[in-house]
Amino acid sequence: MAIIILEAAELEKSFIQPDQHKLVILQNLGLQVEQGSLVAITGASGSGKSTLLHLLGSLDRPDQGMVRFAGENIAAFNRKRLAAYRNRDIGFVFQFHYLMPELTVLENVAAPSLIQTFKREKTFAAAEELLREVGLGEKFALMPYQLSGGEKQRAAIARSLINSPRLLLADEPIGSLDWKTGETVFQLFKQMIRERGLTAVIATHNSQLAALTDKRYLLHGGGLEAL
Repeated sequence: MAIIILEAAELEKSFIQPDQHKLVILQNLGLQVEQGSLVAITGASGSGKSTLLHLLGSLDRPDQGMVRFAGENIAAFNRKRLAAYRNRDIGFVFQFHYLMPELTVLENVAAPSLIQTFKREKTFAAAEELLREVGLGEKFALMPYQLSGGEKQRAAIARSLINSPRLLLADEPIGSLDWKTGETVFQLFKQMIRERGLTAVIATHNSQLAALTDKRYLLHGGGLEAL
């Protein structure tokens, strides 16, 4: 029997525009994600894909409804548990890598782990291993500006895995790359999550990318339609 690791129920989210008009983004949205699956959320620009990921990752709160992770309502988490959920249970990959320009590639990958542990030697060893896995084994000491776009996104993928998360949330993970480079990066991403038995939810407008996942949904009119 499939295990549901992530669930959204009756999610509602809207924003008030400068003219005080209420813009409804998500309405009565439901989603169930099976453990170990790779799920794509597709839809037009502005349909609410990023908003949905932010709610799933607790970066924002819904107006109504709830998100459950491993059966727990994340809205009920105290501050300590919520911080652990964001930093340990989930790994984030964004369209733009958001590497810190003042840190080396190795330091960027290690940074999320160093926030919660003083085991620097172990953390940097793990970061080195991840960088080798993404093909950046000879670029530990480089600064982000010295990497190509594809290399930066590979480093971002390595960083998302440093805390051994159970769930990855990726927002247009190859959106800033050309298709050839992006497909290579995504296949690496897919291989790494498969090897680790992770679950991933990806927001993308790219139908070619979505076709490489296990399950696809179209976000429109505030809700999800299985494809």
